[in-house]
Amino acid sequence: MPDDENPQLPLTPPPGDGGPGALNIQPVNIEEEMRRSYLDYSMSVIIGRALPDVRDGLKPVHRRILYAMHDMGLMHNRRFVKCAGVVGELLKKYHPHGDSAVYDALVRLAQPWSMRYPLVDGQGNFGSVDGDPPAAYRYTECRMTRIAEEMLLDIDKDAVDVVPNFDGETVEPVVLPTRTPNLLINGSNGIAVGMATNIPPHNLTEIVDATIALVNNPTAQLAEILKFVQGPDFPTAGIIHGKSGIFEAYRTGRGRFVMRAKAAIENLTKDRQAIVVTEIPYQVNKAKLVERMAQLVNDKVIEDISDIRDESDRDGMRIVVELKRGGESQLVLNQLFKHTAMQESFSMILLAVVNGQPRELGLIPTIKCFIDHRVDVVRRRTAYLLQKAKDREHILEGYLVALDHLDNVITIIRASANRGDARENLVAYFGGKKIDINTTGRAPKPNAESPFTAIQADAILELQLHRLTKLSIDEISKELASTRDNIAEYESILGSEKKLRGVIIKELEEVKKQYGDERRTKIEDEAAEIMLEDLIADEQVAVTVSHGGYLKRTPISTYRMQRRGGTGRTGMKTRDEDFVEHLFIASTHAYILIFTNTGRVYWLKVYEIPDVSAAGKGKHVGNLVGLQPGETVRTMLAVRNLEQEQKYILFTTRNGLVKKTELKDFSHVRANGIYAISIEQGDELVAATVTDGQQIIFLATHEGQAIRFDEEGVRPMGRQAYGVWGIRMEKGDYVVGMATTPKDIKKAEAEAAKAAAEAGVPEATATDETLPLKGSLILSVTENGYGKRTAADEYRLQGRGGSGVINVKTTERNGKVVGIAQVTEKSEVMLISQYGKIIRMDSTTIRESGRAAQGVRLLHLEPGDRVAAAVVIPSEGEGGNGNLIQ
Repeated sequence: MPDDENPQLPLTPPPGDGGPGALNIQPVNIEEEMRRSYLDYSMSVIIGRALPDVRDGLKPVHRRILYAMHDMGLMHNRRFVKCAGVVGELLKKYHPHGDSAVYDALVRLAQPWSMRYPLVDGQGNFGSVDGDPPAAYRYTECRMTRIAEEMLLDIDKDAVDVVPNFDGETVEPVVLPTRTPNLLINGSNGIAVGMATNIPPHNLTEIVDATIALVNNPTAQLAEILKFVQGPDFPTAGIIHGKSGIFEAYRTGRGRFVMRAKAAIENLTKDRQAIVVTEIPYQVNKAKLVERMAQLVNDKVIEDISDIRDESDRDGMRIVVELKRGGESQLVLNQLFKHTAMQESFSMILLAVVNGQPRELGLIPTIKCFIDHRVDVVRRRTAYLLQKAKDREHILEGYLVALDHLDNVITIIRASANRGDARENLVAYFGGKKIDINTTGRAPKPNAESPFTAIQADAILELQLHRLTKLSIDEISKELASTRDNIAEYESILGSEKKLRGVIIKELEEVKKQYGDERRTKIEDEAAEIMLEDLIADEQVAVTVSHGGYLKRTPISTYRMQRRGGTGRTGMKTRDEDFVEHLFIASTHAYILIFTNTGRVYWLKVYEIPDVSAAGKGKHVGNLVGLQPGETVRTMLAVRNLEQEQKYILFTTRNGLVKKTELKDFSHVRANGIYAISIEQGDELVAATVTDGQQIIFLATHEGQAIRFDEEGVRPMGRQAYGVWGIRMEKGDYVVGMATTPKDIKKAEAEAAKAAAEAGVPEATATDETLPLKGSLILSVTENGYGKRTAADEYRLQGRGGSGVINVKTTERNGKVVGIAQVTEKSEVMLISQYGKIIRMDSTTIRESGRAAQGVRLLHLEPGDRVAAAVVIPSEGEGGNGNLIQ
């Protein structure tokens, strides 16, 4: 075991009690040893590798890289040298770790997409934003950037502490005397043991302004500092959403915000567009981003993209995503944000080493740590310069004294045996002592306050002869005066905290002037969370419900227009005696209110209904909403906004009751449904529609009767009410459908025109394409596939509760009535049979007939088949949800 007397002995453990032959084994508690060793290891990783110092913002490897390059003289205006030389110098003197780790760290300091203000100027292949690896260090070259030199200024002026390197052959700085707040302007990230840091880069101008503000007013609050600092500023620009997350991080040291790519919509042709991405979130691999986009297209997650190209070049980034004809650009953009790295979250953790310990800091404490570091650096540098100035003053004073007695100085030097003898003689002569050399003139008078020293004597002995000219003597006098001014300035700085902070501010302003630039990253308010609805096209779909309770939705475009009387196309394949019972048109973004035979209502978004082919079966309604035992779907209603004022839902039952309830009473969506209307035993709900309270109501019966009455005769009631009589019928007859038309056609046309104008529809076409039109028509459809359009005013206006008038003759040819609806000249009609046959036609192809007419064939049915449902599809200008014909 080595001791003070024998330090060369090998290090061995002290003898233990392990028994014979185990004198060097010392028993220890494994739990304590594991705890101590792990803590030592973790602190080594935390302090020595993973976390940056709050003062210069550098991890040890980065600090050593810059110090080694400074030591090698690799300034920004010098020639490039091979990176292999820098790596070798670092491994040789400062960083006893792997060469690849050192080179990777050096490469990152040179990448402009990783560093907001690169510290290394690289020449050669240093990788790319596509994730390409850099060339080997034997090929690449480097030198420091100009801003990196700012971090090493005054390194030779005792501004920071130095410690021996790993082998004790040289020294390295503990921290760099940086003039730039590097931790914030370039950020840092790293994973230590049990902790991690993730500091985003910021704009130098903003951080310097905030630092100056805190130097001037150390008690400034965060709100004042945020007048200067908007937030992170990434080298790849992009857009930040989430000011609250930034504020929280600046306040507590932790916060989260969203980064998004910058994208613009460009028109390629009249009906084709492209999404052009010019900026991406920080640390996103562009090549993988493009690859992910292509994968989403191949997997049919995004279907409206026709081509993806990366057109990036030296002038900047440009990713072009071309859309298919008619593709919705905003929808595709939302899908890209949702499924790719075009939108990423950034968890900000301001963790750094402070006084040898890891600490989470807010923005103000971080800046104050840098300010304290600068105060220490400037104070130490000033003290160093002061001492150097005093040393120089001492020598210059010696020069002037010697030059006043130049002849005797020369005589003394010539008469001295050697340099040492000459030094002693000069010190003695100017000190007033007697020497054994004959001198002339009056001896110099000794200065008790500043005696002549050997240092001054050595300086005189080294003085070159040309400095003895009169011009040089004048220069020495001027230099002495200047040096004394510097001394006074240094002493005033060290003696005044205000002046010292003034120096810091001056240097910060110089840094800002030299390196400040415009902000790249735009900061916006929180982005609305991308909901499922944002990823689904807002389009009109046909919703069908089978007798067995199966729901599905199919785009209307699936059903091509046919002539009246056609055979239609196959819709849902009927099996197990199931058949289509309801057909409904709605927007995918609308709410579907599902009303059951018992009067309960359930909510469902249309896009939640399975999107299947026309021949598909769909999903049982019981798997989508919580129907109670014995409940079946009787009607559906599509509504975009459940909070609308002065809107009502009008109900009618099989037995002829009607009830009106405010729409907003249904705005509180509940998974298990609520009662919309109370139903008497033996009755059931037939139809429901949204009204404005000023409509004319039509009720149609199975046996061909119809009644027309004013909605004002039905007062609003609560959800639990039963309703009032709408129509009274013969025994065996029952209500099959309901339709509404506006009471005041001209007023309705004017309101529709106004709404169309607000929506950007030309005034000239607003009246033609907006419900309702003059001369509203009532479409009636029978179970054998026949139908007719009849002018609304052919139905006599009665009071509610009457027996009505003949609507359709229910002959053997026609069969019984299926339902009615209002149509316009721009409407389309879709019919579906119990066997699943579907036909779509223009309403104008249906002949307008009198009230008692039998109508014309709409759909050619197979023997035994019957019309199950029909629906009116509103035109693009009409909007609406479609009128169900039951």
